[in-house]
Amino acid sequence: MEKVVKEVMAAAFIREGRILIMRRAPFMSWAGWWEFPGGKQEQGESPEDCLARELREELHINAEIGEFLTENSHGYDFGTVHLSVYRVAAWTGDIVLTVHDDMCWVPIAELADYPKLLPADIPVARALEKLFQS
Repeated sequence: MEKVVKEVMAAAFIREGRILIMRRAPFMSWAGWWEFPGGKQEQGESPEDCLARELREELHINAEIGEFLTENSHGYDFGTVHLSVYRVAAWTGDIVLTVHDDMCWVPIAELADYPKLLPADIPVARALEKLFQS
């Protein structure tokens, strides 16, 4: 069976030295693990359009997608996730959890060591720590 590569866009909500992560709900794969919000890119969709759509669908907010920050590829049993992370410049609306059961603002310097952070997200957390160290 051929392994797949999933293009996934992730959002970095950053404020006051903290970054927002979400815990995957019990009905999801990797339930109970923490991740950056976002999702899979559809054919013909730009990374920014993908991320804005995913944040509308998953969090019920309208987000202004800012600059590209970092990326990482990680192999799982099914194939590879190529994770591209963009800063969320601004958003409107109140976050509603639909595919996550909790959210947490974590100090950027502590993110890479956060318990049960998804494996694909750990190198991203380290890169963000370097980008935003003060």
